[in-house]
Amino acid sequence: MSLMLSVYEELAEASRRAILGELRSGPKSVGEIVEATQLRQPNVSNHLARLRTKGIVKASKEGRQVYYSLASAEIESAVGSVFAPAEVPSALPDYECLAKRYAKSAISGDESGCADILELLVRHQVPLIEIYQDVLAMAMTLVGTWYQVEAIDEGQEHMASAITERMMAKVAHAARPLRQQSKVAVLGCPPGNHHVIGLRMVSDYLRLLGWTTIYLGADVPIPAFLVAVAQHQPDLVLLNCATVDTVEATLQLIHELRTACPRRGGYLIGVGGTCLEKDADPFMAAGADFWSRDLKSFADEIVAKIDRVVPNSPTSAASTGR
Repeated sequence: MSLMLSVYEELAEASRRAILGELRSGPKSVGEIVEATQLRQPNVSNHLARLRTKGIVKASKEGRQVYYSLASAEIESAVGSVFAPAEVPSALPDYECLAKRYAKSAISGDESGCADILELLVRHQVPLIEIYQDVLAMAMTLVGTWYQVEAIDEGQEHMASAITERMMAKVAHAARPLRQQSKVAVLGCPPGNHHVIGLRMVSDYLRLLGWTTIYLGADVPIPAFLVAVAQHQPDLVLLNCATVDTVEATLQLIHELRTACPRRGGYLIGVGGTCLEKDADPFMAAGADFWSRDLKSFADEIVAKIDRVVPNSPTSAASTGR
């Protein structure tokens, strides 16, 4: 991860954001930071040690007193942009241009180039859902198209996916939940499905809304999936069906989930993926409660429907069977 993306990750934590905000005005001792932030001295010392290890702050000794300051002008600018976002100097390129640049960087293994694009988006305080849907999802669609026409090989496609998952983890970690909820979602892909990025995006979005998300990942055996659902007692179970060869496994998993928990008083089952755009009826017949085209459809349409069914949930898919 680039240093600047690391700065934004640290700024996402309230105490470290307060400390970095105080250091904008110049070097300060631990005692001065404690007085300004009202944080406990041991906590301030621990946070400063972490920030120093990451190269974000530096320490200088004057006599017996140690003073901490931001480590570089570049870091000062990054911290300042968060506290004064209107001062971000450069214009943000359009999302399509950024998606193409990101895709080219990802297939060439240029992880720093990918991080720079995300850093630019974070600096401009672009919402997580737009970063995911309008840049990363568009970029991965391009990568998929290039693979289908044999412009890139399978190794490049897998490398781009792996880089994107790592980038998503960093960006999502830097995004702070809007409010904490008591709702739980289990998300995973049925056997044979290794296309996880879309589902990971939904998982991160729900976490941002305050849900507890149990993300099982790719290629989950049906018995293991059922055990996880029984263990975590979720309000919502979300699946992904991205390829034709995983349709039968997805239908079987939906049927097993619905058999284990009838609709009344149980969890909701949602499913997404490209396979549903052609024909969602078999999935609904198997027991799904709704389906969604993409992250924005889930956020704009389905979350509101879930909110009416699952009390006190923060939730906003293209169709619903409820």
